[in-house]
Amino acid sequence: MAKKCVTALDTAETAPGGFSVCVACDTMDTPVQDTLRNGVANISLTGSAAQDSSMADRMEHAAWAGVSQIDTVRPDTTISLTGWDKFRAGVDRMTTTRAYKMTYIAVPLMVAGIAVNSERNHFCDLRNSYMPTFRHDFDDYLQYAPMALMFGLKVAGVESRSSWGRMLVSDAFSAGLMALMVNGLKYTVNQPRPDGSGNNSFPSGHTATAFMAATMLHKEYGLTRSPWYSIGGYTIATCIGMTRQMNNKHWLSDVLMGAGIGILSTELGYFLADLIYKDRGLRRAERDYTKFNYARKSSFFGLYTGFSWANRHIAPVGDLNLRFSTGANVGVEGAWFMNRYIGVGGRFTCANIPMSIDNDLYFEAHPGFAANLQRIELSSLKISQIMAGPYFSYPVTNRWLLGTKLLVGYYHMRRSEINAVVGQSNDQQTASAPGDAALRHVAHGNIVQGNAERPWGRSGNPDFETSSSESSSAPGELRLPMVALGETGNFGFGSGLSFTYLVERNFGVRIFYDCNFSPANLAVTTYNADGASKQTNVKHFSTSSTLGIAVNIVFW
Repeated sequence: MAKKCVTALDTAETAPGGFSVCVACDTMDTPVQDTLRNGVANISLTGSAAQDSSMADRMEHAAWAGVSQIDTVRPDTTISLTGWDKFRAGVDRMTTTRAYKMTYIAVPLMVAGIAVNSERNHFCDLRNSYMPTFRHDFDDYLQYAPMALMFGLKVAGVESRSSWGRMLVSDAFSAGLMALMVNGLKYTVNQPRPDGSGNNSFPSGHTATAFMAATMLHKEYGLTRSPWYSIGGYTIATCIGMTRQMNNKHWLSDVLMGAGIGILSTELGYFLADLIYKDRGLRRAERDYTKFNYARKSSFFGLYTGFSWANRHIAPVGDLNLRFSTGANVGVEGAWFMNRYIGVGGRFTCANIPMSIDNDLYFEAHPGFAANLQRIELSSLKISQIMAGPYFSYPVTNRWLLGTKLLVGYYHMRRSEINAVVGQSNDQQTASAPGDAALRHVAHGNIVQGNAERPWGRSGNPDFETSSSESSSAPGELRLPMVALGETGNFGFGSGLSFTYLVERNFGVRIFYDCNFSPANLAVTTYNADGASKQTNVKHFSTSSTLGIAVNIVFW
């Protein structure tokens, strides 16, 4: 076997800007990119190695490490890395460490779960706006699907990373660590569930189990045979996390923390088993993606999620002003790239943006609502959109991509209402004072509520599509309509800026900021306490923004 010639490393101080490595004729089997990956700044090709045409091919593979330009290989040729090239090479080198591979997904998910916990109501309101009656229990069984597939393949004789014994020990460690972390947090944090069924919401055990199972499948078959095993397993796990929110059993923060715990516990479980078994029981080596050419076109499809906000106000309507606050936005987005820089794609999203009354004049003009007022029920803007257009991408490094887009499409806004719930009492004088105080409270943007975890009041449903007094009113209460925004649809356009990090060969994470613009013709109806109404058409130029993160499957 050829020997590695590294004697020049001893004279590194004499090489300006970094090392010089002599690649002689007996080092033909030494990949040049391995040298670059370790931070080498200069490479000198001497001897017969410089005259061999295969060396030119090997130098081309070095491009992934950040070499800006590769000249024709000649004897005594020197290729230098600039400071920016060395930085890019250092970033890529960091991504090959085991510590990074164990934590690069799990830790950010767990941090995000903690960060969004204080804003968890936004995504719960989104669920209640679009699917308030969703109730299905298939997630109780589907959470184990990736694990079942892994064992099924193993029983069928499809060779995986580990022997049966090593795999079972790794999985046992993983399951034990996952259960310890999930239950330790559940009964320490004591966070109420969205539906009020218990105080063990944070984190989601179903989601943790699903992502643990998906990571097991990824370790055994995704890394050793095909990345599509990993894509399938993590897609199922993501669906479990979404279903737990759709079933109103968990907040977004619960799901993010559960996903992080599931991944981290499996990584730690396999790490402990590797310490015990060392090289024993390894049946199949991991596929080497370090030499993959990330400089190719990167078509993608993924889950789109973020926080959205619209204009803080719309044009005044008589004695009414509406104010909007931050809401949630979810959907899917994808694009097909014809080359590394230009593609075409689109997205479909649904947003929920809370609204409130922000004008004391309304209550002065409609004093009847103050009598026996129990609470104000505030609906929200429910906006869905489908858009398409060109996408653009620029590779800052081989793994970091800067992107933008220019989209046109159609927006649809459903009917939204603000209702007053009043008590049917004859003692108007007694009830007027607290009623007036409640109205003043709402006028400054605060919802009158009795349960901090259910900001829409007693009913458990923040959206009321009609002004009927049925269902969610308690005995002796009457719901009176105050304001209604009619259903409308408009064409609009949008753009945005994003940064994508290609974590693995077929997996990318994108941080984005999107802006949308659309002319709108709103039919606004205001009501008096006696039921009389007045309708006004408001021409309004709507702008909205979304700041979020997308998880993408990348197709090369």
